[in-house]
Amino acid sequence: MAWSVGEKKGETKKAEASKVVELRPSAKDASGDVAGQQKPKGESDREGGRDLAGGMEMLELDFLLSIIENTRGDDKNDVMMRKLNFNELLRREQLNEIGSDALKVYAVDEGNLYGKDIQCQALKELTVRTARKGKHGG
Repeated sequence: MAWSVGEKKGETKKAEASKVVELRPSAKDASGDVAGQQKPKGESDREGGRDLAGGMEMLELDFLLSIIENTRGDDKNDVMMRKLNFNELLRREQLNEIGSDALKVYAVDEGNLYGKDIQCQALKELTVRTARKGKHGG
């Protein structure tokens, strides 16, 4: 930063620190609607071409299953992706879609990679499958 002759270093820093930049206007948004009003679900919050409403629900089931069922490797990024995707299927109540072999890996959790919550949910799903098999298999 270039300093002018009559300007002191401390004064400039104070002036910059007191500036407030509002990222999302609280009274009105860009379209002029009052903040707090709900937009219909079909209209996503698009500001500058970004979809601010979409999240993991945009991911298709096949993609989530491909990540969850590939249990090889213990790289921290791979493990985190599996955990996030497992929790997404849990939220969607679609754990029944995960293959039993993969659920066994999560239930045993040999390396303590996935945590007790995922281990518990995997055990619950395997229990449901066992109970179903016992009733129908004889």
